[in-house]
Amino acid sequence: MSKSLFIDYMDKMLAFPLWVKQSIFLDLSADLATYLSSEFMDVEEGELFHVYKPALSQKGQNELFSKESNYDETIYSFMNCCAKGMSLIEIAIENNFTMEEVAKAFTFCKTSGLFSREVPNLISALAGFIAGKYRTGEYFIRAGKMTIEQLDEVLTKQQEINASGKHVFIAELMVQLGFVRELDVKSIIFMKEEAGKRFSLDPKEMPSVALERESYDIRVENTRLKEENEILREKIDALLTFIKEHKED
Repeated sequence: MSKSLFIDYMDKMLAFPLWVKQSIFLDLSADLATYLSSEFMDVEEGELFHVYKPALSQKGQNELFSKESNYDETIYSFMNCCAKGMSLIEIAIENNFTMEEVAKAFTFCKTSGLFSREVPNLISALAGFIAGKYRTGEYFIRAGKMTIEQLDEVLTKQQEINASGKHVFIAELMVQLGFVRELDVKSIIFMKEEAGKRFSLDPKEMPSVALERESYDIRVENTRLKEENEILREKIDALLTFIKEHKED
């Protein structure tokens, strides 16, 4: 099976020299820490929605082959990528979907019994939240971060405040009552906002680093190193500009 655009892109980034990767890692880590809680910073691969790999059930495989239910073509494109073993981020980039569109297709396939295995609660909850199926309180309940009793307490408190002529958001009350952390709320809201953005990769513009070496000669080597350093500097500048532009979108 040929590589997806995302995997090809990541392979090229992973081929960067260690000192380049460390610099990028530090910058990205500092950036992510400003708006993501530890729940999403330290998450295991199997618990992160974007890198999850759905597998089709027999029902899903039959539907993909027959298209008997006449679903929207977006659903079949999504299912086809699932059949190829792609992760959700690969599916998004390969089809030029937003992560919100992926979440909607994912939620539809899950509720329609088209997946072969049980989806972890955290992934299912985030998919539903990004897709607009769940509100903030329901997300935290489904993710196992809050109880139904706690949400009832929040709703009762909100009704009391509204009755006094004031207004307060449910998420704000959840934080005030100590049921969730403010950064947890900000994280999922930010992720939902970002999920609406479309991200494209042009394989012709993917950065790469030449690793082959010529026969050693000090004069040739010095000239070659200067040329390679200049090329590498230009590619690093292009990569950092790429990351900055998409971070600010």
